[in-house]
Amino acid sequence: MDFLNLGSGEFVFLILLAILLVGPKRAVEWVQQVSRFFARIRQEWLAVQRDVMQEVQALSRETADALQPALQEATREGQTVWREVRETVQSIQEVRQEVAVLRKQGAAREPSSPPDVPEPTDDLAG
Repeated sequence: MDFLNLGSGEFVFLILLAILLVGPKRAVEWVQQVSRFFARIRQEWLAVQRDVMQEVQALSRETADALQPALQEATREGQTVWREVRETVQSIQEVRQEVAVLRKQGAAREPSSPPDVPEPTDDLAG
């Protein structure tokens, strides 16, 4: 045990010395007073902890209440964005289907000759 930089033997020696100097009756009174003092300190510490926890919980509720409208708005915006994404995907699929139909129609006709493309020249001057 290392209390106040005292070993356990030194601590027992100081307690015995205090009992011898003060006397057994007064030593018992002092122990009772010290016990009451530490009980009071413990009660105060518990009260402080309780007050701090109540304040933290109150701040947590206030924060949640303040954030609730923003969260609801974000949820609505997210739903709107997903709806728009679904609509965009659907329109892309429709365009793909139209392109596929047009390709089938183009493949059914006779292949046309390629357009007239000028031959490349080696002349750098143009």
